[in-house]
Parts: sequence; C-alpha cells; structure tokens
Amino acid sequence: PQRDLPSPTEKTVHKLCDYLTPMGAVGPKRLCLVCGDFASGYHYGVASCEACKAFFKRTIQGNIEYSCPLKNDCEITKRRRKACQACRFQKCLQAGMMREGVRMDRVRGGRKKYKRRTEAGLSSYGHTVGNKVISHLLLTEPAPLEANHDDSTDDGSLRTVLTLCDLLNRELLLLIGWAKQIPGFSGLSLVDQMSLLQSGWMEALLVGVAWRSQSSAGEELVFADNLRLDAAQCRAAGLAELYEALRHLAAKYQAMKLSPEEVVALKAMALANSDADPVDCPDSVQRFQDWLHEALQEYESSRREQHRTGRLLMSLPLLRQAAGRAVQAFLRLHRHSSVPLHKLLLEMLDAKA
Repeated sequence: PQRDLPSPTEKTVHKLCDYLTPMGAVGPKRLCLVCGDFASGYHYGVASCEACKAFFKRTIQGNIEYSCPLKNDCEITKRRRKACQACRFQKCLQAGMMREGVRMDRVRGGRKKYKRRTEAGLSSYGHTVGNKVISHLLLTEPAPLEANHDDSTDDGSLRTVLTLCDLLNRELLLLIGWAKQIPGFSGLSLVDQMSLLQSGWMEALLVGVAWRSQSSAGEELVFADNLRLDAAQCRAAGLAELYEALRHLAAKYQAMKLSPEEVVALKAMALANSDADPVDCPDSVQRFQDWLHEALQEYESSRREQHRTGRLLMSLPLLRQAAGRAVQAFLRLHRHSSVPLHKLLLEMLDAKA
C-alpha cells in the first residue's frame, strides 16, 4: 500500500504527500475546514468537502455577492452550511481557499473572461501549436496571482518580505495542482511525483518571474503585477543575490525571445529535468522527461528552429542556480529574521536546502 512507500528524501514532506494523495488513501479521514464534513480532497488549496468546493466555485464563477442578515458571525456546520451563504463564503476565504484556483473558462462565455486574466503573452488560445502536449500546457497555465500586501508592520522591508512569502506559498499550491495536469506526471509513482516537485518546484516558479521581468522598466523583478521590486528594494529585504540571479536569467530569456509555448515547455521541463535523487522508478521518470523533450523538439521543428531546443536546455543550469539562491534567501530570512512561513512552504524549502 502507498503508506509503506519509502520517502523520496530523508526529510519526509508530509504536507506535500497530503496534496498529492487522494483523500482517504492513507491515514484517517480529514475534515472540511469550512463546515466540518468529511473532506473529499484539497480544493483551491484547502481540505474541503464536495459541497463547499462546489459552493466556492459557483460563487467565484458567478461573481456572486452575499449579505448576512445577522452579524456576519453565523456558525457554519455540515447541517447549517446552507443557512447563511455570506458567512459560508467568508469562512471559505478564511480557511485559505484561493479565488485564483477557480478556472473561469469552465463557464459559458468564461473563456474570454479567463483569457483576459491570463498572464500577458500566455493567453494564445486561438493560436494552433500543432503539438498536443504544449497546447495542453498553454491551456492549463494558471492565471497569475495578485499579491496580498501585508500591513501588519510599519517596517517597509519586512512588509515586502511578508507579502512575498504569502505570494510564494499560494503560488506553490497552484504549482502542485498545475503539475498534476502535466501529461504523464500523474502516471508516475507518488514517490517520484514528490521527488520531482521537491527538487524542481522553485525552478518552475522562477521561470515565470524571469519571463515577466525581462522587459520591465527600471530592471524590476515582477513577482506579480502589483508586486514589482527594484534592486534597492531587494537589497533592503535581504534578497540582493536573488535579484542579481533573476535579472541575469531575465536578460537571457529576453535575448532568446522566448515564445509563450517555449515558456510553458521550459517550466514543465524545469520540473521534469530536476536533479531529483533517488527516484522510485527511473525508467518512468526518464520516459516522462523524454516525452516533454520530444514535444518541445516537435514544436521547434514546426517553426524550423530545431537548434532552439538545445539552447533552452542550456538555460536550465542558470535557472537552477537562481532557484538555489532563492531557497537560501528565504530560509535565511526565516531562521535569522524570524519571518514566518507556511508549513508546506517551509517543508519544501527544507527539502531543497
């Protein structure tokens, strides 16, 4: 049974296993953090039941606003969850459900709405790639997150770090859901899924940061549309080395003139080609890597630019170097500056350290 599988690293990442394992497959049943019913899985970043999952999705897709007839503090339980929609939705948000996790293209006419929210350049739904794998990666690329600016302190640099850590945690949750949609990933053993994510999650996230930052005015790092940090801000926040590494990577991407298709392929390959070791089934991991590599080659061949596949692969060591600096920077902030980190984020940083 899966509970007896060996850990992919000496530091077992219990939280990551929770997000990859179907609810109830191992251990005791979890409860919905909204109403207390049995949870069917992790939905929009939170252990929740099917009813609360559907309620949250319906509310976001319908852009519905509720009002509480009482004092906005109604008790939400399995039996009373339908009594007050306003308080139920508020509890969904308080539990950590992410609006950005709801796909807006699943509703009638929603594809256009979702397309506008998708990161500039990655929204080429009308473009025919001719390669099913890369087309799928384009369609499953999550909409970009907005930063939730922290106002709990008067220290500007600390506010920046707290805001960035919150954004990083939410992006990590989205990344795990995204990875499960990469063709072939869910077919790997649970151990190998964990190994690849533990090893390559930061690289996959930084592809997007570097690509967004490539033509930024003032050489900023664009972590989100509403979170752009220049060299001075990064230095004050203790992220000077990360700034230099990411600006170097952004300059390389800009010189290569990456297409949106290449960006999503590079993101998937950063995860697949990570230095994960050991793996449970090397042959399966190798086939997964080869499949993505062949998909990229097929795409480049269709553009008569076969040489670009090699150039993209040669950019991965620079990406890995930037990821290493990012991991060290955030762990240093946590250990020496007492910056709080969410449990999953801390475990994933420790696994890469």
